[in-house]
Amino acid sequence: MDRRRRAAYPRRIRKLLAEKSRVLSQAQALSDMGMGESALPLWAAAAAYEERIAPLLEAMDHPREAAAHRVSAASCFQRTMDWSRAVNLYRAALASPLSGEVRREVKKLLAECLAKLAEASRKTA
Repeated sequence: MDRRRRAAYPRRIRKLLAEKSRVLSQAQALSDMGMGESALPLWAAAAAYEERIAPLLEAMDHPREAAAHRVSAASCFQRTMDWSRAVNLYRAALASPLSGEVRREVKKLLAECLAKLAEASRKTA
């Protein structure tokens, strides 16, 4: 994101973006070090930030950026195996204007989450 675009965001959004980036970096670092279990709360926290950021961007008439943050949140929820939340966020992202390639990738990720959700529901039934 270029400096002019970032400066155009209100302070509240810039602060949320910075905190989300910090948490996301920590989660990735722990995962890369093989400490996936320790990273789970950080993935969930990063997803929560992304969920808060997306509607704020949408309200500012940045639907593509909002969709990107929803996809990021869904991806984080996938890492925590919260399939329902991931599915909902992927579907919300698909309701936004996405390029063809991105749309295909999000549909693929959605299908993977739906399969995991179905599998999990069969195990608990």
